[in-house]
Amino acid sequence: MKSGKEIIGVLCLGMVMAGLLVVQSCKKDDDDAAPSCTKEVADSKLNAPNKDKLTSDSLLIVQYLADHEIDIETTEIKNKVRYHISELGTGETPCLENYIKVKYRGTLMKTGYIFDPDQEQSSEVNWQERESTFNLNSLITGWQIVLPTVPVGTKLTLYIPSGYGYGVNGGGNGTIPVNANLVFDIELLEIVQ
Repeated sequence: MKSGKEIIGVLCLGMVMAGLLVVQSCKKDDDDAAPSCTKEVADSKLNAPNKDKLTSDSLLIVQYLADHEIDIETTEIKNKVRYHISELGTGETPCLENYIKVKYRGTLMKTGYIFDPDQEQSSEVNWQERESTFNLNSLITGWQIVLPTVPVGTKLTLYIPSGYGYGVNGGGNGTIPVNANLVFDIELLEIVQ
């Protein structure tokens, strides 16, 4: 006959083994879990630009819309990025972690200069015939703010304040000046699996 200590030892060993099995099964579930799907830009990115500059850029965007006879009532706004949907798609909405296929054209709001495709280097390129694939997380914050809210198939125009574009650094090998507000025409073609 076994002593009380031996019985308690066997019971404890059994409980430890059961606990390890539970932990292992939880770990397996975590490993099998679907990848995360982030739809909102982190507060640290939203709060990074100078607030006064964002406010003045927002006023310039409203003035741009008025000057170009774009009815502000037809635009939406999310975190100071204005956008106009010309055609609403019916597909899924992308996550920040997704790769997306788009057709797009980027212009400087102040001058109308088309910086992508660079009109001086690629004047024969029709942006509506050019498809590009990007990881949404790698794009400027203005795209990250709006694109997770629109379904695949959507055609839209983004009006991006400089702080959510290329900000104080500028970009495009000098084609995008420092603190430039941007306009992007985009067609969201698909979420690349």
